[in-house]
Amino acid sequence: MPGKPQRRRRTPEMAREEIIDATVAALTDVDFGSLTVDVIMRRTEMTRSSFYHYFKSVDELALGFMDRFEDAIRAPVDDWLEGKSGDNYLADTQTHLTDMFVAMEAHHTAMRALEQASNNSAQVYSEWRERIIDYFIEKTARFIRQQIMLGRSKVIDPDRTARALILMNNALANDNMLRTEPDDASAIGKTSADIWNATIYGQ
Repeated sequence: MPGKPQRRRRTPEMAREEIIDATVAALTDVDFGSLTVDVIMRRTEMTRSSFYHYFKSVDELALGFMDRFEDAIRAPVDDWLEGKSGDNYLADTQTHLTDMFVAMEAHHTAMRALEQASNNSAQVYSEWRERIIDYFIEKTARFIRQQIMLGRSKVIDPDRTARALILMNNALANDNMLRTEPDDASAIGKTSADIWNATIYGQ
């Protein structure tokens, strides 16, 4: 007689990833605010109760999205903000900011879910603020100070300027995600770069 089919073996990481994948798939049909554990787990091969072995709540699940796109949106700008670019600094601004908005566009489902979850969960908001917003503010402030030392910028307050630029980028990305017909990432990148260059370099 044939034996019983063997249950698929999963590592904890594999299980978490399967649940996150199921959530991304579910978000094509429902808004993040309408997601339930039942809706998510029906798209996996695991039991409903398995969800709570890996996540305390649907909001906490949103942090799993952050793990996925955090590196993706940092990569296009990290080296640039650390001063590892050429002398064509005005063009560099547009190149790197556009690449970042392209990465955001590629992860728009996860970013939108995380943005909604951060409105409902202090923990999600705190991690989002620390790992994304504050991370880029600190990097940008150091970048502006470097440009001042190079004689390219006359910004008076690098910290406040950096905060304004990063919060603007965040607002541009969030607004675009809500549009019925979103702007192309390259158009947003150019708009952002024009403001960055005017603010930092006066050009």
